[in-house]
Amino acid sequence: MNRLSEFGRFILDRTQWIGARWNKVNGSHPELPFSGNTSRQQFADYLPALCQNLTRRFEKEGKAGAADRKRQKDTLPQRRWQPGYNVDEIVRELGHVRRLISVDCLDAFARNGAELDHSARVAAEVVIHEFFDELVVETVQQFASDKEKDLAASKQNSQSILDSALDCIIVIGDDGRVREWNIAAERLFGYTRARAVGKELVDLIIPPELRARHLAGLAQYRATGEGSVLGRRIEVPALRADGSRLDVELSITPHRVNDKPVFTAYVRDITERMRNEARRSAQYAIATLISGQAPLIEIGPKILSTIARSGRWLFAALWVLNKNGKLFCHSTWASAERDIDEFESETRRRVFSSGEGLPGRVLVSRAPAWLPNLEGETNFPRAIFARMSGLHAAFVFPLLGSTGINGVIELYSDELTPPDDDLLRLAGALGIQIGLYLEREQTGEELRRQKEAAVTASQAKDRFLAALSHELRTPLNPVLMWACSASEDTNLDPEMKQGLKMICRNIEMEARLIDDLLDLTRIARGKLQINVELCRADALLNHALEIVRSQLSAKNLKLSVDLKASNHQIMADPIRIEQVFWNLLNNAYKFTPENGEVRVRSYDLQPNRVAFEISDSGRGIDRELMPKLFTAFEQGTRRGEGLGLGLAICRAVLEMHQGKIKAANRPNGQGAVFTVELKTAPALGVIVPMERKPPAISSRKLNILIVEDHENTAAVMSKLLKRNGHEVVTASTVRQALHVLRTTPLDLLVSDLGLPDGDGFEVMSELSKVSDAKGIAISGYGMEEDVERSSRAGFSAHLTKPIDVQKLQETILSVTAAA
Repeated sequence: MNRLSEFGRFILDRTQWIGARWNKVNGSHPELPFSGNTSRQQFADYLPALCQNLTRRFEKEGKAGAADRKRQKDTLPQRRWQPGYNVDEIVRELGHVRRLISVDCLDAFARNGAELDHSARVAAEVVIHEFFDELVVETVQQFASDKEKDLAASKQNSQSILDSALDCIIVIGDDGRVREWNIAAERLFGYTRARAVGKELVDLIIPPELRARHLAGLAQYRATGEGSVLGRRIEVPALRADGSRLDVELSITPHRVNDKPVFTAYVRDITERMRNEARRSAQYAIATLISGQAPLIEIGPKILSTIARSGRWLFAALWVLNKNGKLFCHSTWASAERDIDEFESETRRRVFSSGEGLPGRVLVSRAPAWLPNLEGETNFPRAIFARMSGLHAAFVFPLLGSTGINGVIELYSDELTPPDDDLLRLAGALGIQIGLYLEREQTGEELRRQKEAAVTASQAKDRFLAALSHELRTPLNPVLMWACSASEDTNLDPEMKQGLKMICRNIEMEARLIDDLLDLTRIARGKLQINVELCRADALLNHALEIVRSQLSAKNLKLSVDLKASNHQIMADPIRIEQVFWNLLNNAYKFTPENGEVRVRSYDLQPNRVAFEISDSGRGIDRELMPKLFTAFEQGTRRGEGLGLGLAICRAVLEMHQGKIKAANRPNGQGAVFTVELKTAPALGVIVPMERKPPAISSRKLNILIVEDHENTAAVMSKLLKRNGHEVVTASTVRQALHVLRTTPLDLLVSDLGLPDGDGFEVMSELSKVSDAKGIAISGYGMEEDVERSSRAGFSAHLTKPIDVQKLQETILSVTAAA
């Protein structure tokens, strides 16, 4: 059963209730005359049949389509009123019952749980009004038939019918002039019957934008006998005598009098209903707008347009409270119906303090302000511009957030508008919605500013670390190259050789600290890269032990190693895993007192995981430090040794390998225990443990150009390469380097990137134009973007200072072999 049929049954079930309400209406109007109760009694007797007939009409309307409507109307049982009835009273009572069913019954039906949307309600109202219109017509026709011999009396009674109708009834001829204008029309439109009759309807109530369509419709009916608006209900704007606008529901029925077309229009005022629907729609539309992520600059004008169009407002402005406590105009909206440019420009130019102007007044009161006539306002600096733009009334309401007022919205009209309680309620709801959005927008903007500041600070930190790395590495480079090269001299005194190796070791340690700083930056930016290959974790651990073994011996620390895990094979980046082991062993060395002990062991944790445990006999880890032990810049000693980066880097590296690291104290409290867990690879074959190879030296004599502005680095590098049999030329500027390129055949370019009069990229670019020689970039900058830039410039390799001799020789061999 559809909604129309359900409502029909609802009417039938409440016939007694309708009768009681009808009696109550009559009881509250004792001034209504009745002729010996004859008309009232007849109507009371007919009321149950009326409800039954209306129910059948709804059931048929619910089942049939539009094509069957005429046939359905023909099936309505005719009602013959018995002699003694008063047609005015019958029509009036039909009007009362029509109002009861179309308003009270529909409301009760909706409250009873029925889902009655706007379209369903309109359809129900159409059926009701058509049904009662037909009853009125039948009643009038019967009355006319009974009184046709008395034409004067018939005219008088017809006028009574018109005058007693609750809706406006307007009759016009085919020339568009008014022939009849009832009392309801006088009340609604403000024209008396005498003033309206004989005038063209287009000049009375039709708005300018609809007049051409009205005249075209009359012309079409005269030509074809058809009209697009005839026989149906439409909703259109209309004008009152004072020029104010309203919304009406209109239905027009054509008929013929003396063989000429005449149109009867039934008009109902639906302004309040349309206004309420527009306001509810505006509230929903604004809620949708502010629920998204669009910024205020985008949705501000849309918010104003939505609110203004829900009423007859010509201008709207959004004022936002800034940090200084002043209101500035953020957005405006103006109707195209009126030239408001001057007032809009003045509004945008203004900034209001607390209490100043209409926005400032609402800022202080925190309550809506209704100004039905702006002429009497003294606190209105824009009064002259409002008068020039024809704006006479205003409504201003605050935008409230959780901590106070965040802004104000102004609405302006050209009509002297009385206060509207419904608009005040709507403004309260919208003010909170928009106010909270402004608060969220301001919070988001502040967060964006903080984020931008944090990003800027992070970028500055990265640039500082890169520059610091460069400045620290450059002076270390010649020292490391000379010390490492000299320590390989077999004729050197053993004590001197040991001292040189100590220098190399400490410089490498310094370089590792610099690498830790850069690694931390890479981790923070998600750019730490690993190159995975099959390797043995025990061999990597042994390499790390070799680096720190002499340090352990210097403090007379006992080292015990017990690697009993059944499988040490892992898929990992060997350099990074060795870095983890070195960091842990270095920590054990630092925090263990002389004559202490460092233990290293491995064991099977699970079938596919191996654990390495590195423990010491030092003071252990402070309880308060344990939760933040793996946080960058946290140190496990009050002496402030190191940078506090090693453990944070260890954890990041291991997590990239799907591994873990844990820290604890020994059960007796003497010493710390670090456990590294790694995923093992299937033991498919034997991997020969990695061994340090002696430096590889190119057997081929090369013509090498060294471009380096650091004099000591250039001298040491030149000497070492000459010792290996190469011809070496040095240059300290781009200009010198370009001269060598043009005058000397070269096999290899080794160039610093930062030069006094340019950079190494320029040198490499010129080299590629005149030769197939390869290039090696050397720099104190070693981030991924630095290496990528070198590669794009044409360099075959990028070495980061300080450079040990072995690495330089291996790189020269690799680069020139490829050539």
